[in-house]
Amino acid sequence: MASPTTITGSIGVFGLLLNFQEIANNNGITWDVVKTAQFADMQTTARPQTEAEMRIQQSYVDTLYERFMGIVAAGRDIAPARVSQVAQGRVWSGEDAIAANLVDQLGGLADAIEIAAEEADIEAFGVNEFPRLPTFEEQFLDSVFGTEMVSRLPWNKDPLTDELLKLRQELTLLESLNDPHNTYMRLPFTTEIE
Repeated sequence: MASPTTITGSIGVFGLLLNFQEIANNNGITWDVVKTAQFADMQTTARPQTEAEMRIQQSYVDTLYERFMGIVAAGRDIAPARVSQVAQGRVWSGEDAIAANLVDQLGGLADAIEIAAEEADIEAFGVNEFPRLPTFEEQFLDSVFGTEMVSRLPWNKDPLTDELLKLRQELTLLESLNDPHNTYMRLPFTTEIE
């Protein structure tokens, strides 16, 4: 399901290899390596990859790409060669994705929810959005006064959430205590020193 203007991504797989050698060396950090096999430290971030390591890394990416294309070909009941034609990390509009057989039909979120309910054989259903979207007034006050001020406004308080947050903070404090006999004395209030 996609809207006509949805940017629909096709299949693409890439790998990312980090190399912190130069920045580490510039800050006085160096590495010494002891290994018993040629590729034992292949995942290191302490040096560039060798040509042999790059071939292995590329084979991982190629294998994942081929597996992903096979799953899509089977799931969408199209030939792997056709999947390859529309894949390779290209992006399509929703309308073009229909022609490329990447989506089944055009529609929005409400349409997708309705189809999901039909597929699950659910006749009566409702939709709740989380987190709750801020009202216009909350958005306006946030833009004028900032989030910190808006969170302190009396009508923006949820007493249950406030109490749960307090309880969570107190439990976190108790978890930090480490008497082997689990014997503690606690005052009926919490002191904060800044």
